[in-house]
Amino acid sequence: MEKLKIGFIGLGRMGSNMVLNLLDKKYPVVVYNRTADKMQEVVKAGATPSSSISELVSLLPEKKVVWLMVTAGDVLDKVIDEVVPNLKPGDIIVDGGNSYYKDSQARYAKLKKVGISFMDCGTSGGMGGARNGACLMIGGDKESFEHLKEVYKDLALPDGFAYLGGSGSGHYVKMVHNGIEYGMMSALGEGFEVIKDSGLNIDLKEVAKVYAHGSIVSSKLASWLEESYNEAGYLDAISGEVPKGETEDEMKKLLEGAKGKMPSLDNAIKVREQSRVKPTYTGKLISAMRNRFGGHKVNKEIK
Repeated sequence: MEKLKIGFIGLGRMGSNMVLNLLDKKYPVVVYNRTADKMQEVVKAGATPSSSISELVSLLPEKKVVWLMVTAGDVLDKVIDEVVPNLKPGDIIVDGGNSYYKDSQARYAKLKKVGISFMDCGTSGGMGGARNGACLMIGGDKESFEHLKEVYKDLALPDGFAYLGGSGSGHYVKMVHNGIEYGMMSALGEGFEVIKDSGLNIDLKEVAKVYAHGSIVSSKLASWLEESYNEAGYLDAISGEVPKGETEDEMKKLLEGAKGKMPSLDNAIKVREQSRVKPTYTGKLISAMRNRFGGHKVNKEIK
């Protein structure tokens, strides 16, 4: 079966790895990034470069698919406003970023009026997942999902993608996923800090190893903690202050909507906020996990 030709805008940590993943699967991909130097790696791997959004769209086939991996909010809206005049009814835009689901619903409604299908696709798995098999949570028109089903399947791990319903459902499920993730990272950090302060002189490197292999709390997060303890000097270079991330405001909106049903998320946000007033060991470990899976900035030497 001939692979769909896809336009891909936004080649940050996640976007560039997703493009490399698609190229591995023999997809023809046209790319554009505001800073052209970020296109070099994927172009070298086989992607077709473009010098503008209009050129990118012109290089796509009759039914156009444009995948966006750009910062949620105003930046995304500006990109959409630049893409849309180059499209026609029946074309598809996929937002693979961390957009707030109500914003996705508003974009869907606006684009539907001009016949363009807008898909919200929550993307999880970090940079490694983007490169080798992500987790995709998808909302929007079922017809457009079916058109892109093989693309989603090829980007994801086995059983790592799902159509979840109408507009906003993909980003809503990803938002709740992020809330769970916040709670899990906070719980791991808190637990390790308690062990550290127990007075029992326990080797935290050994704790990380055993937690990551066969325990009930074994997970990617636990494995990233193990990696952090095993890399000489890594944790020493990280502050106990968790920088405010792109999703933190969205998590507060989730809390409001959840009406008290996610106390673990409420606590996790407070832990992060308090770390910015007084750095903590828990904050250090949260920052380490965020850096491991998403390349998120941490304080001190590690960028």
